Amino acid sequence: MARVAFALAVAAGLQMGQASTVMATKNPIRKVVTMLQNVQKKVEQEGEKEEELYEKFMCYCKTGVSDLEKSIADAEAKIANADSAVKEAEANKKQLDADLVSHKADREDAKKAMAEAQPCVKKKLQPTPRPRRTPKPILEQSARPWQR
Repeated sequence: MARVAFALAVAAGLQMGQASTVMATKNPIRKVVTMLQNVQKKVEQEGEKEEELYEKFMCYCKTGVSDLEKSIADAEAKIANADSAVKEAEANKKQLDADLVSHKADREDAKKAMAEAQPCVKKKLQPTPRPRRTPKPILEQSARPWQR
């Protein structure tokens, strides 16, 4: 019997708890309070995100300036190196142009010298006429082979 009474009391308590939550959800003031609590949670989450972004931005501001100054210094050094490289290349080009002019003059001189030497070379290369030998009679050649 005690068990039955206890079971009835528990069942009645559950029904009353359900009734109170039903009444709480139907209560318009409770709805407004719940909605305000949800809005408060969202605002807190957005605040945390904004604080993280702010910290990242402040870190960028502190380190970004030094990074930019370093890149500017590197670029200026490259410009100085490029200027010296350009001057060196221009001097090299001038030297090569002067060498080209002198080589062209040497080539023309060599062509003139070859043109002047061409007739002399042709004369030297022509075969000189040899005196003709008259063949000896075959009988004389075979009669005394040791006297040749």
